[in-house]
Amino acid sequence: MYLARGLNLDLTSLVSPAEPLRFLGAQRKFKLNKNVEEQDVSISAHYATAIAKTALKACNAAQVAVPSDPVELRNSILQKHKCVSLGALLAWCSEASIPVLHIDKLPGKKMTGLVVREGGKFAIVLSKKVTPSHHVFHLAHELGHIARGHLSGDGFVADQNIGGSDNGDADEKDADAYAIRLLNGKSVAYKASFNIRNGKALYKAALSTAEQEKIDVGHIILNFGFAQGAMGMAAMALREIPGESDGATVINQAFFETLDTNLVSEDQLNLLHTATNFAVLA
Repeated sequence: MYLARGLNLDLTSLVSPAEPLRFLGAQRKFKLNKNVEEQDVSISAHYATAIAKTALKACNAAQVAVPSDPVELRNSILQKHKCVSLGALLAWCSEASIPVLHIDKLPGKKMTGLVVREGGKFAIVLSKKVTPSHHVFHLAHELGHIARGHLSGDGFVADQNIGGSDNGDADEKDADAYAIRLLNGKSVAYKASFNIRNGKALYKAALSTAEQEKIDVGHIILNFGFAQGAMGMAAMALREIPGESDGATVINQAFFETLDTNLVSEDQLNLLHTATNFAVLA
């Protein structure tokens, strides 16, 4: 039973030696790159789903619905925070009782993000080793899946990649558009009115816009880099952000700070620590 819960397996397939191992049946949506097959990420998605279900056990409160209008959510967050940063978005998710975890080590091909629905409640798993500036868009995208009702029943949406979706998938384009408006208050692809030659200049220009319009500076840098085909310069500009840290640590620190350990067993808590590779200091 412990293995079945921990790996999202059908218990009967573990009990009978004659039965092949099966994952639990549920609604499954895979948003994959052209050269990636479902079986490449299926094991990772089901493992992450099992961990997300365990996280949901520690969130007993009723969840707050994610507003379908991203500007409504943005305005709510800006009442308490200077911009919609990763920390601000995680704080809102915590208040809404939507657990968000980072799982780096997966048993199959890595995904960027996963939304899990179980019993009408949602959890989000992110897995790329990137900066908070990257993760804030990934998290906003996954919230877009929830807000837009892309998962109508229990199951998961697995995003192998996020951003710049060009495969014609309507849900992905919708989630990307939701994320852009949540972070910026409008649909925008940033460009400069003058020639930006290096990362330091890009950071300074982005910071000016960020302060004026209450937008995360790292998001502006990455948005500009993607829109202008200058991701190398964007990477250098991100290094100029004071205190820019590991996104995984920020996510899991926020998760364990709000985790109600009284609602999970010691085995389940150990499973969460092992999956996230995160140890809470005594």
